[in-house]
Amino acid sequence: MLNWLKGYKYSKYREILLNAFPRTLKKDVESVLDILPFEVNDVKLCDGKIHKVENLIHSDNQAVKLKGELLTIPYRVYFNEPEIEKEQTLTDRQKSILNCIFLRHHNGYIRQKRLEKIENNEYWVTPFTFQLLGEYVFEILEVLDEQLDDQKLEHYKRFVNENPKYYQQTESRMISYWNEYYRRKFPKLKNYVGRIIFDHIKTKEIGKRQDEIIEVGIDKNERLFIRPKNERFSLIYRTATEVHWDEKELFLYSPKPREWNYYDWYRHIIDVADKECNSKLILTHRTIWTNIDNDLKKQIIENKKATA
Repeated sequence: MLNWLKGYKYSKYREILLNAFPRTLKKDVESVLDILPFEVNDVKLCDGKIHKVENLIHSDNQAVKLKGELLTIPYRVYFNEPEIEKEQTLTDRQKSILNCIFLRHHNGYIRQKRLEKIENNEYWVTPFTFQLLGEYVFEILEVLDEQLDDQKLEHYKRFVNENPKYYQQTESRMISYWNEYYRRKFPKLKNYVGRIIFDHIKTKEIGKRQDEIIEVGIDKNERLFIRPKNERFSLIYRTATEVHWDEKELFLYSPKPREWNYYDWYRHIIDVADKECNSKLILTHRTIWTNIDNDLKKQIIENKKATA
């Protein structure tokens, strides 16, 4: 009777986790499930002590759509990580599936560790990383922010379009956790990393690259420069617009102003990046301002609001 019950639970665990991934990944998911230690019920919980856990997968789940397919992702899993030797037998894609499963682990340190290992940029990863945006561990949000690039933003935007209600719920959770745990450190919500990531998702246009402006400044040669986070514009000289790319400093820059002022050049650089290079550069509340006087900064920020 006991063996039958265990067999039933193992079968149920497998069914739950298979339903968290697209059908096209079934064989890969099954290979991952084969190495998970479902037979071990002794689990270290948040109090640091080992407890015998009756159910290794929480009964709550989140239903989402992915390319029209309905997936149900567990709220939390409690089983231990597999043996390293077994994990090393997996393919790269299977390792990504394993890491996604452990993004639902009850231990925040394990969720963060597994997130840092994910290098796969396929769309099916998105529901697992997006769910973390609505959680309370600040260090995980920092990892998500560091990993954020245009392809991930593209996936997030597609996912949000498929799941608008879930998007609103996740954004609301992010704000609630900020208010509960991080408001003292970040008195203004706009400066909180969770808010910045959601703002990136909101402004993202499908099919147009988007990147964050990490610095706006005037250099020692009196040139206005704009430094993006990830984008590189090595060929922008071909546009013949007097906008250039510094390969060493990794910024776009103007010539020393003649007829145009610095504000004109800022608008021109942004416009050329957008229309000629299909890349939308976005100011955030953490953009660094170097040798920019307050009047110019105000002009630039007002332009951002007017064009948002």
